[in-house]
Amino acid sequence: MLKSNILNRLVSIKYYLLFIALFIFDRLTKYFLITYFEQFKVDTIYVSNFFEIILVWNRGVSYGLFPQESYLGQIFISIFSFVICLWITKFLINSNVRFKITSLTLILAGGLSNIIDRLLYSAVADFLHFHIKSYSWYVFNVADIYIVFGLMILIYAFIWPNINFKSIEK
Repeated sequence: MLKSNILNRLVSIKYYLLFIALFIFDRLTKYFLITYFEQFKVDTIYVSNFFEIILVWNRGVSYGLFPQESYLGQIFISIFSFVICLWITKFLINSNVRFKITSLTLILAGGLSNIIDRLLYSAVADFLHFHIKSYSWYVFNVADIYIVFGLMILIYAFIWPNINFKSIEK
């Protein structure tokens, strides 16, 4: 029993550290890129013929849907996003499946970082832009990558529910 409690504590600490590392990495990425674009008055950093780093302020939700130009609109989106993060936290706390814990940690780290953007800048800073000739994909950020990968893991778990996931005792 004592060994099990120690193992559970270590697993919990591991996921807290994962959350903190992901959150800090996204915040630092945004800080350095926003600072770079402002300091050097650069519009675009061309990385290759299909990828560039460009600063775009997303005032809507995913993919710029439902844009909110007013600060009140941004506060509403932030509160709504925060409620979703609380809901995810509830599932995270009650989960004992490592796959699910990992996916929810990814989603939570990305979601909370984007909320911080909304509160600081009234928009989410997006940077990463892929394009091939005239076809252009949406501009996104590191937090969006966390959210998408977290959702992909959850979808995978729901599509193949009989996979032998390692669980942790709580």
